[in-house]
Amino acid sequence: MCPSAVQYNISMRRIDSHVHIFPEKVAQKATQKLTIPGVHHPHYDGTLEGLIASMDRFDIEKSWALPVATSASQVESINNFVESITTDRIVKFGAIHPDVEDAYETLSHFRERGFVGFKMHPDYQMFVPNEARMEPIWRAAEDFELIAYFHAGDDMLPRTKFGTPKIFAECLDTYPKARVALAHFGGFAMWDDVEEYLIGRDVWLDTAYTLSHLDHARFVDMARRHGFDHVMFGTDGPWTDPARDLAWFEEFGLTDQEKEQLFWKTSEDLLALVAPK
Repeated sequence: MCPSAVQYNISMRRIDSHVHIFPEKVAQKATQKLTIPGVHHPHYDGTLEGLIASMDRFDIEKSWALPVATSASQVESINNFVESITTDRIVKFGAIHPDVEDAYETLSHFRERGFVGFKMHPDYQMFVPNEARMEPIWRAAEDFELIAYFHAGDDMLPRTKFGTPKIFAECLDTYPKARVALAHFGGFAMWDDVEEYLIGRDVWLDTAYTLSHLDHARFVDMARRHGFDHVMFGTDGPWTDPARDLAWFEEFGLTDQEKEQLFWKTSEDLLALVAPK
């Protein structure tokens, strides 16, 4: 049976910890640029309206919007767009780039702008997470209690692998107060390294764009050893079919407590950890 045809539990709360949206005027261009024919295509149009419609279709209560600035010059316009979002169904992250002048100062204002953290992509932004340019960003994550959310591991394009599980493990050692979330279950297509360097560490892993590429029995084993209190449901929308992933989770034999943690509680608990005191 096709996984997306399997019935999934529509009564359980769901929070999607990993989605992408773009301003309407650039959404079509952005999604086309990131499309790989036959491999990687959008399941909604990349706009806020398209995301909300998708959330309604799959009973997703809230989504975490994770913007990435591919140049320092994009940071402010992206953050203005995210800041302008008014629906409380979107948890807002800001964009930052390692080449921003005085990144620490920029990040010091994220809370007042309504951002709970920032998202970075080592391969799109051409940096290594433990390099010197990142030091003020890591310090800001600690000092201002911002969730530091990173793409981790390989990617469909480019294939530079700047953000490896080993390097992120070194960052966790250097900045132990940072609340770090790593996309793609800690390292897309680098699962052996995830097991060696990250499983069991105090780091949050999402499931975005993972289940089509990681053996399902291995995923369940790794998630249980890591602890579902540090694993978050994420779709990488618009790049995956939520129905497929939700159906797969129903087939995994997870306990109700594990599914509760995965689908919403871990995300809410992480937000509570960084909530202003």
